[in-house]
Amino acid sequence: MRSVCHRVREMAWTQADIDALKTAIADGRGARSIAFGDQSVSFNAPSDMLALLAVMQQDVQIAAGTRQGYRVAATSKGV
Repeated sequence: MRSVCHRVREMAWTQADIDALKTAIADGRGARSIAFGDQSVSFNAPSDMLALLAVMQQDVQIAAGTRQGYRVAATSKGV
């Protein structure tokens, strides 16, 4: 998936792009490519589509200022 995200990462995602990808994922007919503006992206597996969807949603949230950061702490007793 890294190569798909890397190839289209420069794009400024919109909610319409997210909705189009969600529609393609939910289509159930096994769509393996989708067009975003003048770019067409081909996917190797449905997991690639889901990974790009997560990137798109994160980018839109950051651009809108609605993404809240958080930290996770892990501890261990070493047992």
